[in-house]
Amino acid sequence: MNRSGSHQAIDASLRKSIAEHDPRLDSALFNGGTVLALGATILATAASWPADLSWLPRALTGLAAFLIGVERALNFGERWRYHRRLRDSYRSLHDRFTLASELPSPQSDELLTKIIDDLERLRRTEGDIPRGGWPPD
Repeated sequence: MNRSGSHQAIDASLRKSIAEHDPRLDSALFNGGTVLALGATILATAASWPADLSWLPRALTGLAAFLIGVERALNFGERWRYHRRLRDSYRSLHDRFTLASELPSPQSDELLTKIIDDLERLRRTEGDIPRGGWPPD
């Protein structure tokens, strides 16, 4: 593969990795679950319920406990931070790669070698996603 082809392949790989580490879903699950659990707890304890809805505070308390248990088991907060860290690391490598690609050859080659080494190190952390494997070890 020629230098231009190698650059295009690395650029495409970095862009794909950035897209794969979108933290929005884990963020929504973590933050949304927290807000729902807090809201359910507040409603269960602070509201005055008529007799025909006396079951509702228990259901809301159960919902809050369930949401907290799911977050603890699946660790959405840590997954959110993991995806943010990897996405930002790939973005940084992509920025460095883009700048290095524009430099003259001897200078560019040295920087590109370092970037490739950093990319290889970063790729090794891909399997470190919290609660990424099932069943757990």
